[in-house]
Amino acid sequence: MNENERFKILKDNRANIEVYKYLKERLENLTIKVVKNEGSVLELMKKHVLKGWCWQTTESTIVFLNDNDYIERGNLLFEEDKLLIKTYYHSWINFRYRDMEYTFDPCLNILCTKKLYQEVFETEVRGMVSAKEVRDELIDSILNPKPKKIDSSPSSIFVENFMKKLFGEALENKNSEITIIGDDDVYSPMYRNSTGYKAEIEDGKIKKLVAHFYMN
Repeated sequence: MNENERFKILKDNRANIEVYKYLKERLENLTIKVVKNEGSVLELMKKHVLKGWCWQTTESTIVFLNDNDYIERGNLLFEEDKLLIKTYYHSWINFRYRDMEYTFDPCLNILCTKKLYQEVFETEVRGMVSAKEVRDELIDSILNPKPKKIDSSPSSIFVENFMKKLFGEALENKNSEITIIGDDDVYSPMYRNSTGYKAEIEDGKIKKLVAHFYMN
C-alpha cells in the first residue's frame, strides 16, 4: 500500500463518537500553544497543526489518561514497493476504553483501534513509557525545578533588558514557565521534549496544564 491508501483506511475506520467524547472529557484541562495556535489537543488535531510535534504532544497529553495507558515510539511504514520503503519516526498514544484498546495519534489526526493502527502502519516499536511515569516526572519537574544559572555580567544584563523591550509580554510568559528539555533515551518519560509548562497541581494530581511547544 502507498501512504494515501493507508491514511484512507484509517480515516474510513475512525473510532465512534463515544470514544471522542471520552477523550474530550479527559483532556478538557489541557491547553497547547504551538506557533500561532492555541487550544485543546482535539481542536489543534483537526487543524492539522501538531504534525512534527509528536514528542511534545504525546508527553503533554498522556498525563491526563489512566496510569496504565502508554506512549509508543518507533517507526510507521508509510509506503513500500520494490523501489521505495518510506518510514516515519514517530510517537503515539495507546489507551483502554470499555475493554477495547485504541490508538490516539493527534499529530496525524488519527483515532482508531490499536489493532488497526498496528496493521495499517506495520508499527516497529522502539520504546514505550506509561502515563504514570510521564505524569510523575512532569509533576516532579514542575514542583522541584532545577535552578537557572544567573549571569550577572554587564553584557548579559544588556541582552536581557534588550530582549524584554523587544519581546515584552511573550518573554515574561516564557520566563514564568517551567521549561523541560528531554533526553535521547527512547524509554524516557520526557523523550526529546522541549516544552514550557504552567500547571495547577493539587494532592499530587494535575488539575490544569498549559503546554507551550518550542523548537529544540
